[in-house]
Amino acid sequence: MTKTIIGGALAGAALLTATACGGDARQMTEPFGAPPTPYVATGSPMNPGDAQADPQKRSAVKKLEEVGQAATKAVPGSTLVSMETEENGGLWEVQVVDDKGVEHQMDVESGTAKVVSGPRAEDDENAGDKARYLDRLKAAKLDYAQAAAKVLAAVPGGRITEINLDSHRDKIVWEVDVVPPNGSKQDMTVDATDGAVTKDSHSD
Repeated sequence: MTKTIIGGALAGAALLTATACGGDARQMTEPFGAPPTPYVATGSPMNPGDAQADPQKRSAVKKLEEVGQAATKAVPGSTLVSMETEENGGLWEVQVVDDKGVEHQMDVESGTAKVVSGPRAEDDENAGDKARYLDRLKAAKLDYAQAAAKVLAAVPGGRITEINLDSHRDKIVWEVDVVPPNGSKQDMTVDATDGAVTKDSHSD
């Protein structure tokens, strides 16, 4: 009887000690302590809707980046402002703008990301055209690859055929043509400052 009372008192003391220390009382009363609950991360550091989270979409963006990098490398210090597919997707017609605001055009092969024609500087641009290009580039927070990723996240399985930096209703935007798996072209707009994506109501 005395042993039972002493044993109960010791168990109670252990329980109080564990509680006071912020520990789990089970670990004090069970022979070897309860096994720790494994930590499971909730959520992902990458937005599930982001194109970068999907290997297929990431590959599509990477191909666009390869073409863009070839174009900007051909004109040092330039920034890509437009690209459009030609010859059933085998070629990209690309425009870049240099640090003086001059536009340069070239053709880049899709498969090899090799410049096969150009670059050719646009000689007929006036000071206003150059200033407008530079203002758009200065205002844009997203580049063409980031805008493409936004569109591909909004149109799963889509194929981008054109992307162009422009102004729309006093905003700098990326205008993007994308073809979904069903084949009907959609015109999308990505706000170049905050990344908001909208679909043109007149899209097919």
